[in-house]
Amino acid sequence: MRFQYFYPVLAASFILVLFSSLAVAKTPEQIFEQVSPSVVVVDIFDSKDEFIGQGSGVVIGTGQVITNCHVAKRGKSRKVRQSGKTFSATMQYSDPSRDLCQLNVPDLQAPPALLGTAKKLKVGQRVYAIGAPEDLELTLSEGLISSLRPHEGSDYIQTSAAISLGSSGGGLFDDQGQLIGITTFYHAEGQNLNFALPVDWIGELPKRAQGAPVVAKKSGLAWLNRVVALEHKKDWQGMLKLSQQWVKTEPVSADAWFSVGIAHKNLKQYEQAIKAYRSVLRIQPEYADAWNNLGNIHNNIKQYEQAIQAYREALRIDPEYASAWNNVGIAYGNFKQYEQAISAFREAVRIEPEKASVWYNLGEAYSRSGQQDKVLEIYQTLRKLDLQIANTYSNTFIVPFAK
Repeated sequence: MRFQYFYPVLAASFILVLFSSLAVAKTPEQIFEQVSPSVVVVDIFDSKDEFIGQGSGVVIGTGQVITNCHVAKRGKSRKVRQSGKTFSATMQYSDPSRDLCQLNVPDLQAPPALLGTAKKLKVGQRVYAIGAPEDLELTLSEGLISSLRPHEGSDYIQTSAAISLGSSGGGLFDDQGQLIGITTFYHAEGQNLNFALPVDWIGELPKRAQGAPVVAKKSGLAWLNRVVALEHKKDWQGMLKLSQQWVKTEPVSADAWFSVGIAHKNLKQYEQAIKAYRSVLRIQPEYADAWNNLGNIHNNIKQYEQAIQAYREALRIDPEYASAWNNVGIAYGNFKQYEQAISAFREAVRIEPEKASVWYNLGEAYSRSGQQDKVLEIYQTLRKLDLQIANTYSNTFIVPFAK
């Protein structure tokens, strides 16, 4: 029987330390009060100085505002509004391929947003988008991170937080009020999708803007938007076709090959998926997500030793990669190496102690290794995290043992 797996526990005292170390989430009201002074309206004007539209922007330093290039470059000139006052703005840096532009607004006196990172985000994490939609001054929308896609050294964020055209260029914030992304609205394949550009790209903007050549071809981000739209629809055949077109256009794009791998995997074309991920790793050997996905393919076809090797490569690159720890634990379990599985799951819950599915997996590993006292400890933890999973866990690992 193969390990089915979910998530895990340690000792009760360690559990208390793990949960007490988690930062207390701020309320939506607190988030808005904290970050709204750092979010501005960007007004766009044509060559006759007539108003033609607006977007949003985020203050990242004294007199410095980040927005989308599709907002800032729409007209000939632009102004920034904040707290009822209007300020002249000029283009400072422009990176259209990433849709990031930075404005210089010397007279603007506004606090900069606290910059976070997109590299440690998790699907399901609560986030808040603040911008100026539909000619409104500022609004807040609440949602979750629905998808994270590795792209150009960070994670491209898809969110359920509502983003409209006027909100483009605004901020996506985590539950501590840290800026994690610049919001952008995208319409593709009949869907309105809400994305955010990773905040990590802001620091790279000056260097990229100075040396970026003007190119007419479609950028990697434009390809990715269309691919993710098909992925969202689970149109795997359409995604594969489009990803292959992307590869043909950019044969040394690791992200393009990564998309091919995802499509093949979901079509259950495992050998082709392995070849695609190997292509990713020839181009970019330190691509942790590609190693992790490659491990998943080997695990699916019961090549557990190869799966473990791939997961270990992902963990060498990123030792705090919780999903890879969970996955290598599953592979060890399928290999009947339960002590190694337990060790891996313990690492996963150390990193993500709130995730019930991995506590379940750790409990299963303890059960298979005959450590019933640990199985009972985990049940108490699962009851606090997810009662439904806790009941399934009890019926699977505790009730049969009691009989």
